[in-house]
Amino acid sequence: MTLLAVILALGAAAAWAVGMTLAKPALRHADPLTYMALRWIVVACLATTYGVLSGGLAFAGWRPIGLAVLAGVLDAVAGGLFYLLAMERTSAHRTTTLSSTTPLWGVVASVLFLAEPARWSAFAAAALVVGGAYFLVRERPGPMRGSLLGPAFGLATGVLWGVAETVPAKLALDAGMLPASFLLVFAATAVLGTLLITRPLRRWIPRQMDRAGALYAIASAAGGAFLGWVLWLSALERGKASLLAPVRGSTLLFAFALSVLFLRERPTGRALLGATLVFAGVLLVAIAQ
Repeated sequence: MTLLAVILALGAAAAWAVGMTLAKPALRHADPLTYMALRWIVVACLATTYGVLSGGLAFAGWRPIGLAVLAGVLDAVAGGLFYLLAMERTSAHRTTTLSSTTPLWGVVASVLFLAEPARWSAFAAAALVVGGAYFLVRERPGPMRGSLLGPAFGLATGVLWGVAETVPAKLALDAGMLPASFLLVFAATAVLGTLLITRPLRRWIPRQMDRAGALYAIASAAGGAFLGWVLWLSALERGKASLLAPVRGSTLLFAFALSVLFLRERPTGRALLGATLVFAGVLLVAIAQ
């Protein structure tokens, strides 16, 4: 695996941190379903433009297309909805703690389904990132209170993101699918899947969207989902999924930095410890390539 793959994965993590940071304020102006639909419509339009300009739209076969569809269903539709529902039902730090188990599930899925070697460095890096994420977003020790539904959604998000971002994405690229083609099918699946689940869920999730909500969705789509997936797929073309999965966990590190710079939050000792652990995990991946 090249150092470039690690750098690209770090870029993806930074971009995804934008979407994670915007999710909480966005839900004050838009319901989850409308937010998801608009977000992925924008990504689909950007992916189409990117594919046309780069010449990256090509038919690679039905199997890679099926894998891209599977990734879209698991990651964008189910994972995205669960993340937003968790944000509505429990605190942001609990949601991000549980969804940040993504690197662990990504490493496990890569070993089980991609037959990649079970390197100690990958599992150690994943453990450091997950542990660091815990300290980054958990302000103080203590048991979780309230309904278990929110935390359950958060944990399910981590599992779905970890599997979708490694197994189907890597298999599709290895089968000859270009990143632009994958992203277009992925985003189109997200749009269609969101529209399909909207009708039966509307009785529980009323429609809401104002101008601020639309701007949050567009910003999250362009600066988060689209850019993040372009960089992540480029990284997967150059490296093993099991070694790149822990790097994905640095999303929490970037989200932490954004909260300090733009939300004027003051880091605690626990947060600084978490940032150090995440950095150690990413560094371990870089030097163990």
